[in-house]
Amino acid sequence: MSSVHEGSNEPVVQALHRLDLNLLVALDTLIRERSVTRAAHIAGVTQSAMSHTLRRLRDVFDDPLLVRGKGGMLLTPRAEELAVPVRSGLVTLGRALAEPGSFDPKTARRTFRVASPDLFDALVLPSLLQRLGASAPGVDLVIGPAEASLEDDLETGEVDVAVVPFLAGGVTDAPSRSGLLRKVLFKDSFSVFARKGHPALRKGAMPLKAFVAASHLLVSPAGQGKGLVDMQLEPMGLSRRIALRIRHFHTAPPVLASSDLILTAPTSLRLITDPDQVVCMPPPFDVPNHSLALVWHERFSDDPAQRWFREQVAAVAPAP
Repeated sequence: MSSVHEGSNEPVVQALHRLDLNLLVALDTLIRERSVTRAAHIAGVTQSAMSHTLRRLRDVFDDPLLVRGKGGMLLTPRAEELAVPVRSGLVTLGRALAEPGSFDPKTARRTFRVASPDLFDALVLPSLLQRLGASAPGVDLVIGPAEASLEDDLETGEVDVAVVPFLAGGVTDAPSRSGLLRKVLFKDSFSVFARKGHPALRKGAMPLKAFVAASHLLVSPAGQGKGLVDMQLEPMGLSRRIALRIRHFHTAPPVLASSDLILTAPTSLRLITDPDQVVCMPPPFDVPNHSLALVWHERFSDDPAQRWFREQVAAVAPAP
């Protein structure tokens, strides 16, 4: 008769019996903070105690894990390898201990974390909050920009969902890791925005020559680099002057209304722009359309809470 444990994860479970699971909590904090001092502060212990924990972790994994480098502590390849599975396991375990198996939005106490562009936040948050307030009064939100670690954050559950732009005919800022799923929320185009009465306007439109000659506003979360418009102009042998870079779309309308700067941006920006102050028109050259998609990890596709939340976001997505 074969053993009941044959082909099971029993060796893994036995390995965990030999490991103080509190060490994994400390390892997760050390990996994320890359600092013994900051990790100790978060854990509420002394720096000496956290240093002792790091020594224990090094013995357990037979690896230095964190080493001193230029500008601070660096992760070894083994620590890099452990980062996602450890975080994923802790988040999953924490949720399992804190939440019942089913999800009832009327009684649930849950925080959802979303990574999204600020324009999407401005368009969607008022309606989403109103919807959640009526159907799920105990649900809280944490909204923030997408970080470089977005793919890891989605896999571990540190971020529940992300809103990501996709260009027609290609992908921009798109998670590429297998296991990430997406649902298109809405499709959008690009338009040129300028103050009413802008000197470059000709019968409500802006000719290409005037467009190139104007001073431009660029919304760039990174604060540097080329924009989509620059990449479209280059094959035509044209370039433009970017006179101002800002990080957030929601600050653009008042800047446009009080200056001669022009902005090429998603057409949906007009939903939060005063048409008496700023006009919206098609660009004088072809610019690819784009879509905004909801992205999540397949691990959470059947999670009742996450599935419900994705449905709420999709229900309030605008139709530009």
